[in-house]
Amino acid sequence: MTTAHPTDVPSAISRAELRGRATGAGVMAFFGLGWTACGVTDMPVTAGRAVFAAAVLASITFAFLAARKSRAAANAPTDGDPTADTKKKVGLRFGLVVLAEWVAIFAIARVLVATDHAEAIPAFVAAVVGIHFFPLARLFGIRAYHLTGAAMCASALTAAVLAPLTSTAALWTALPGFGSAAALYATSVHLLRVRRGTDGPRRRP
Repeated sequence: MTTAHPTDVPSAISRAELRGRATGAGVMAFFGLGWTACGVTDMPVTAGRAVFAAAVLASITFAFLAARKSRAAANAPTDGDPTADTKKKVGLRFGLVVLAEWVAIFAIARVLVATDHAEAIPAFVAAVVGIHFFPLARLFGIRAYHLTGAAMCASALTAAVLAPLTSTAALWTALPGFGSAAALYATSVHLLRVRRGTDGPRRRP
């Protein structure tokens, strides 16, 4: 039987909160890899493969650490865990936020394609994804999500300004791709390392 290291299970963090952070870190790492794939789109093949390979390694590492933290949650206290009713309400609100996000992405992509601005899709998608972190910050009590959202929106805005200004098409994918990936990987690190007192309570089921 494996015994979790004491630092893996801070006594002040409930089982549900610890598992929620582990799940969130794994999700961030997965989408960080996806945004890296976007960022390397217009890079030279060899360099792009090297960067993507590094991202794969990083995502695998984060997934391993997230799984370890999730297993360690078995030894965490259940005090403060949300009730079944709270879980249901949070799950419903989360679903609505994600639904709104995907509807917005679909609608914006259709408009950009129809107006012959398909190259701008990655930047606008990054902005929509970034915006969706703001309600999630309140829903899950993770203030760091405000920074995640702001960073993704900033990368999108930077691409929208610099790509046309410099007539460099690669910036439409590189800036939102790498900017979003960096924001998500940083958030994954935060979720795996943060201790109660630096964030509000996480209410994710």
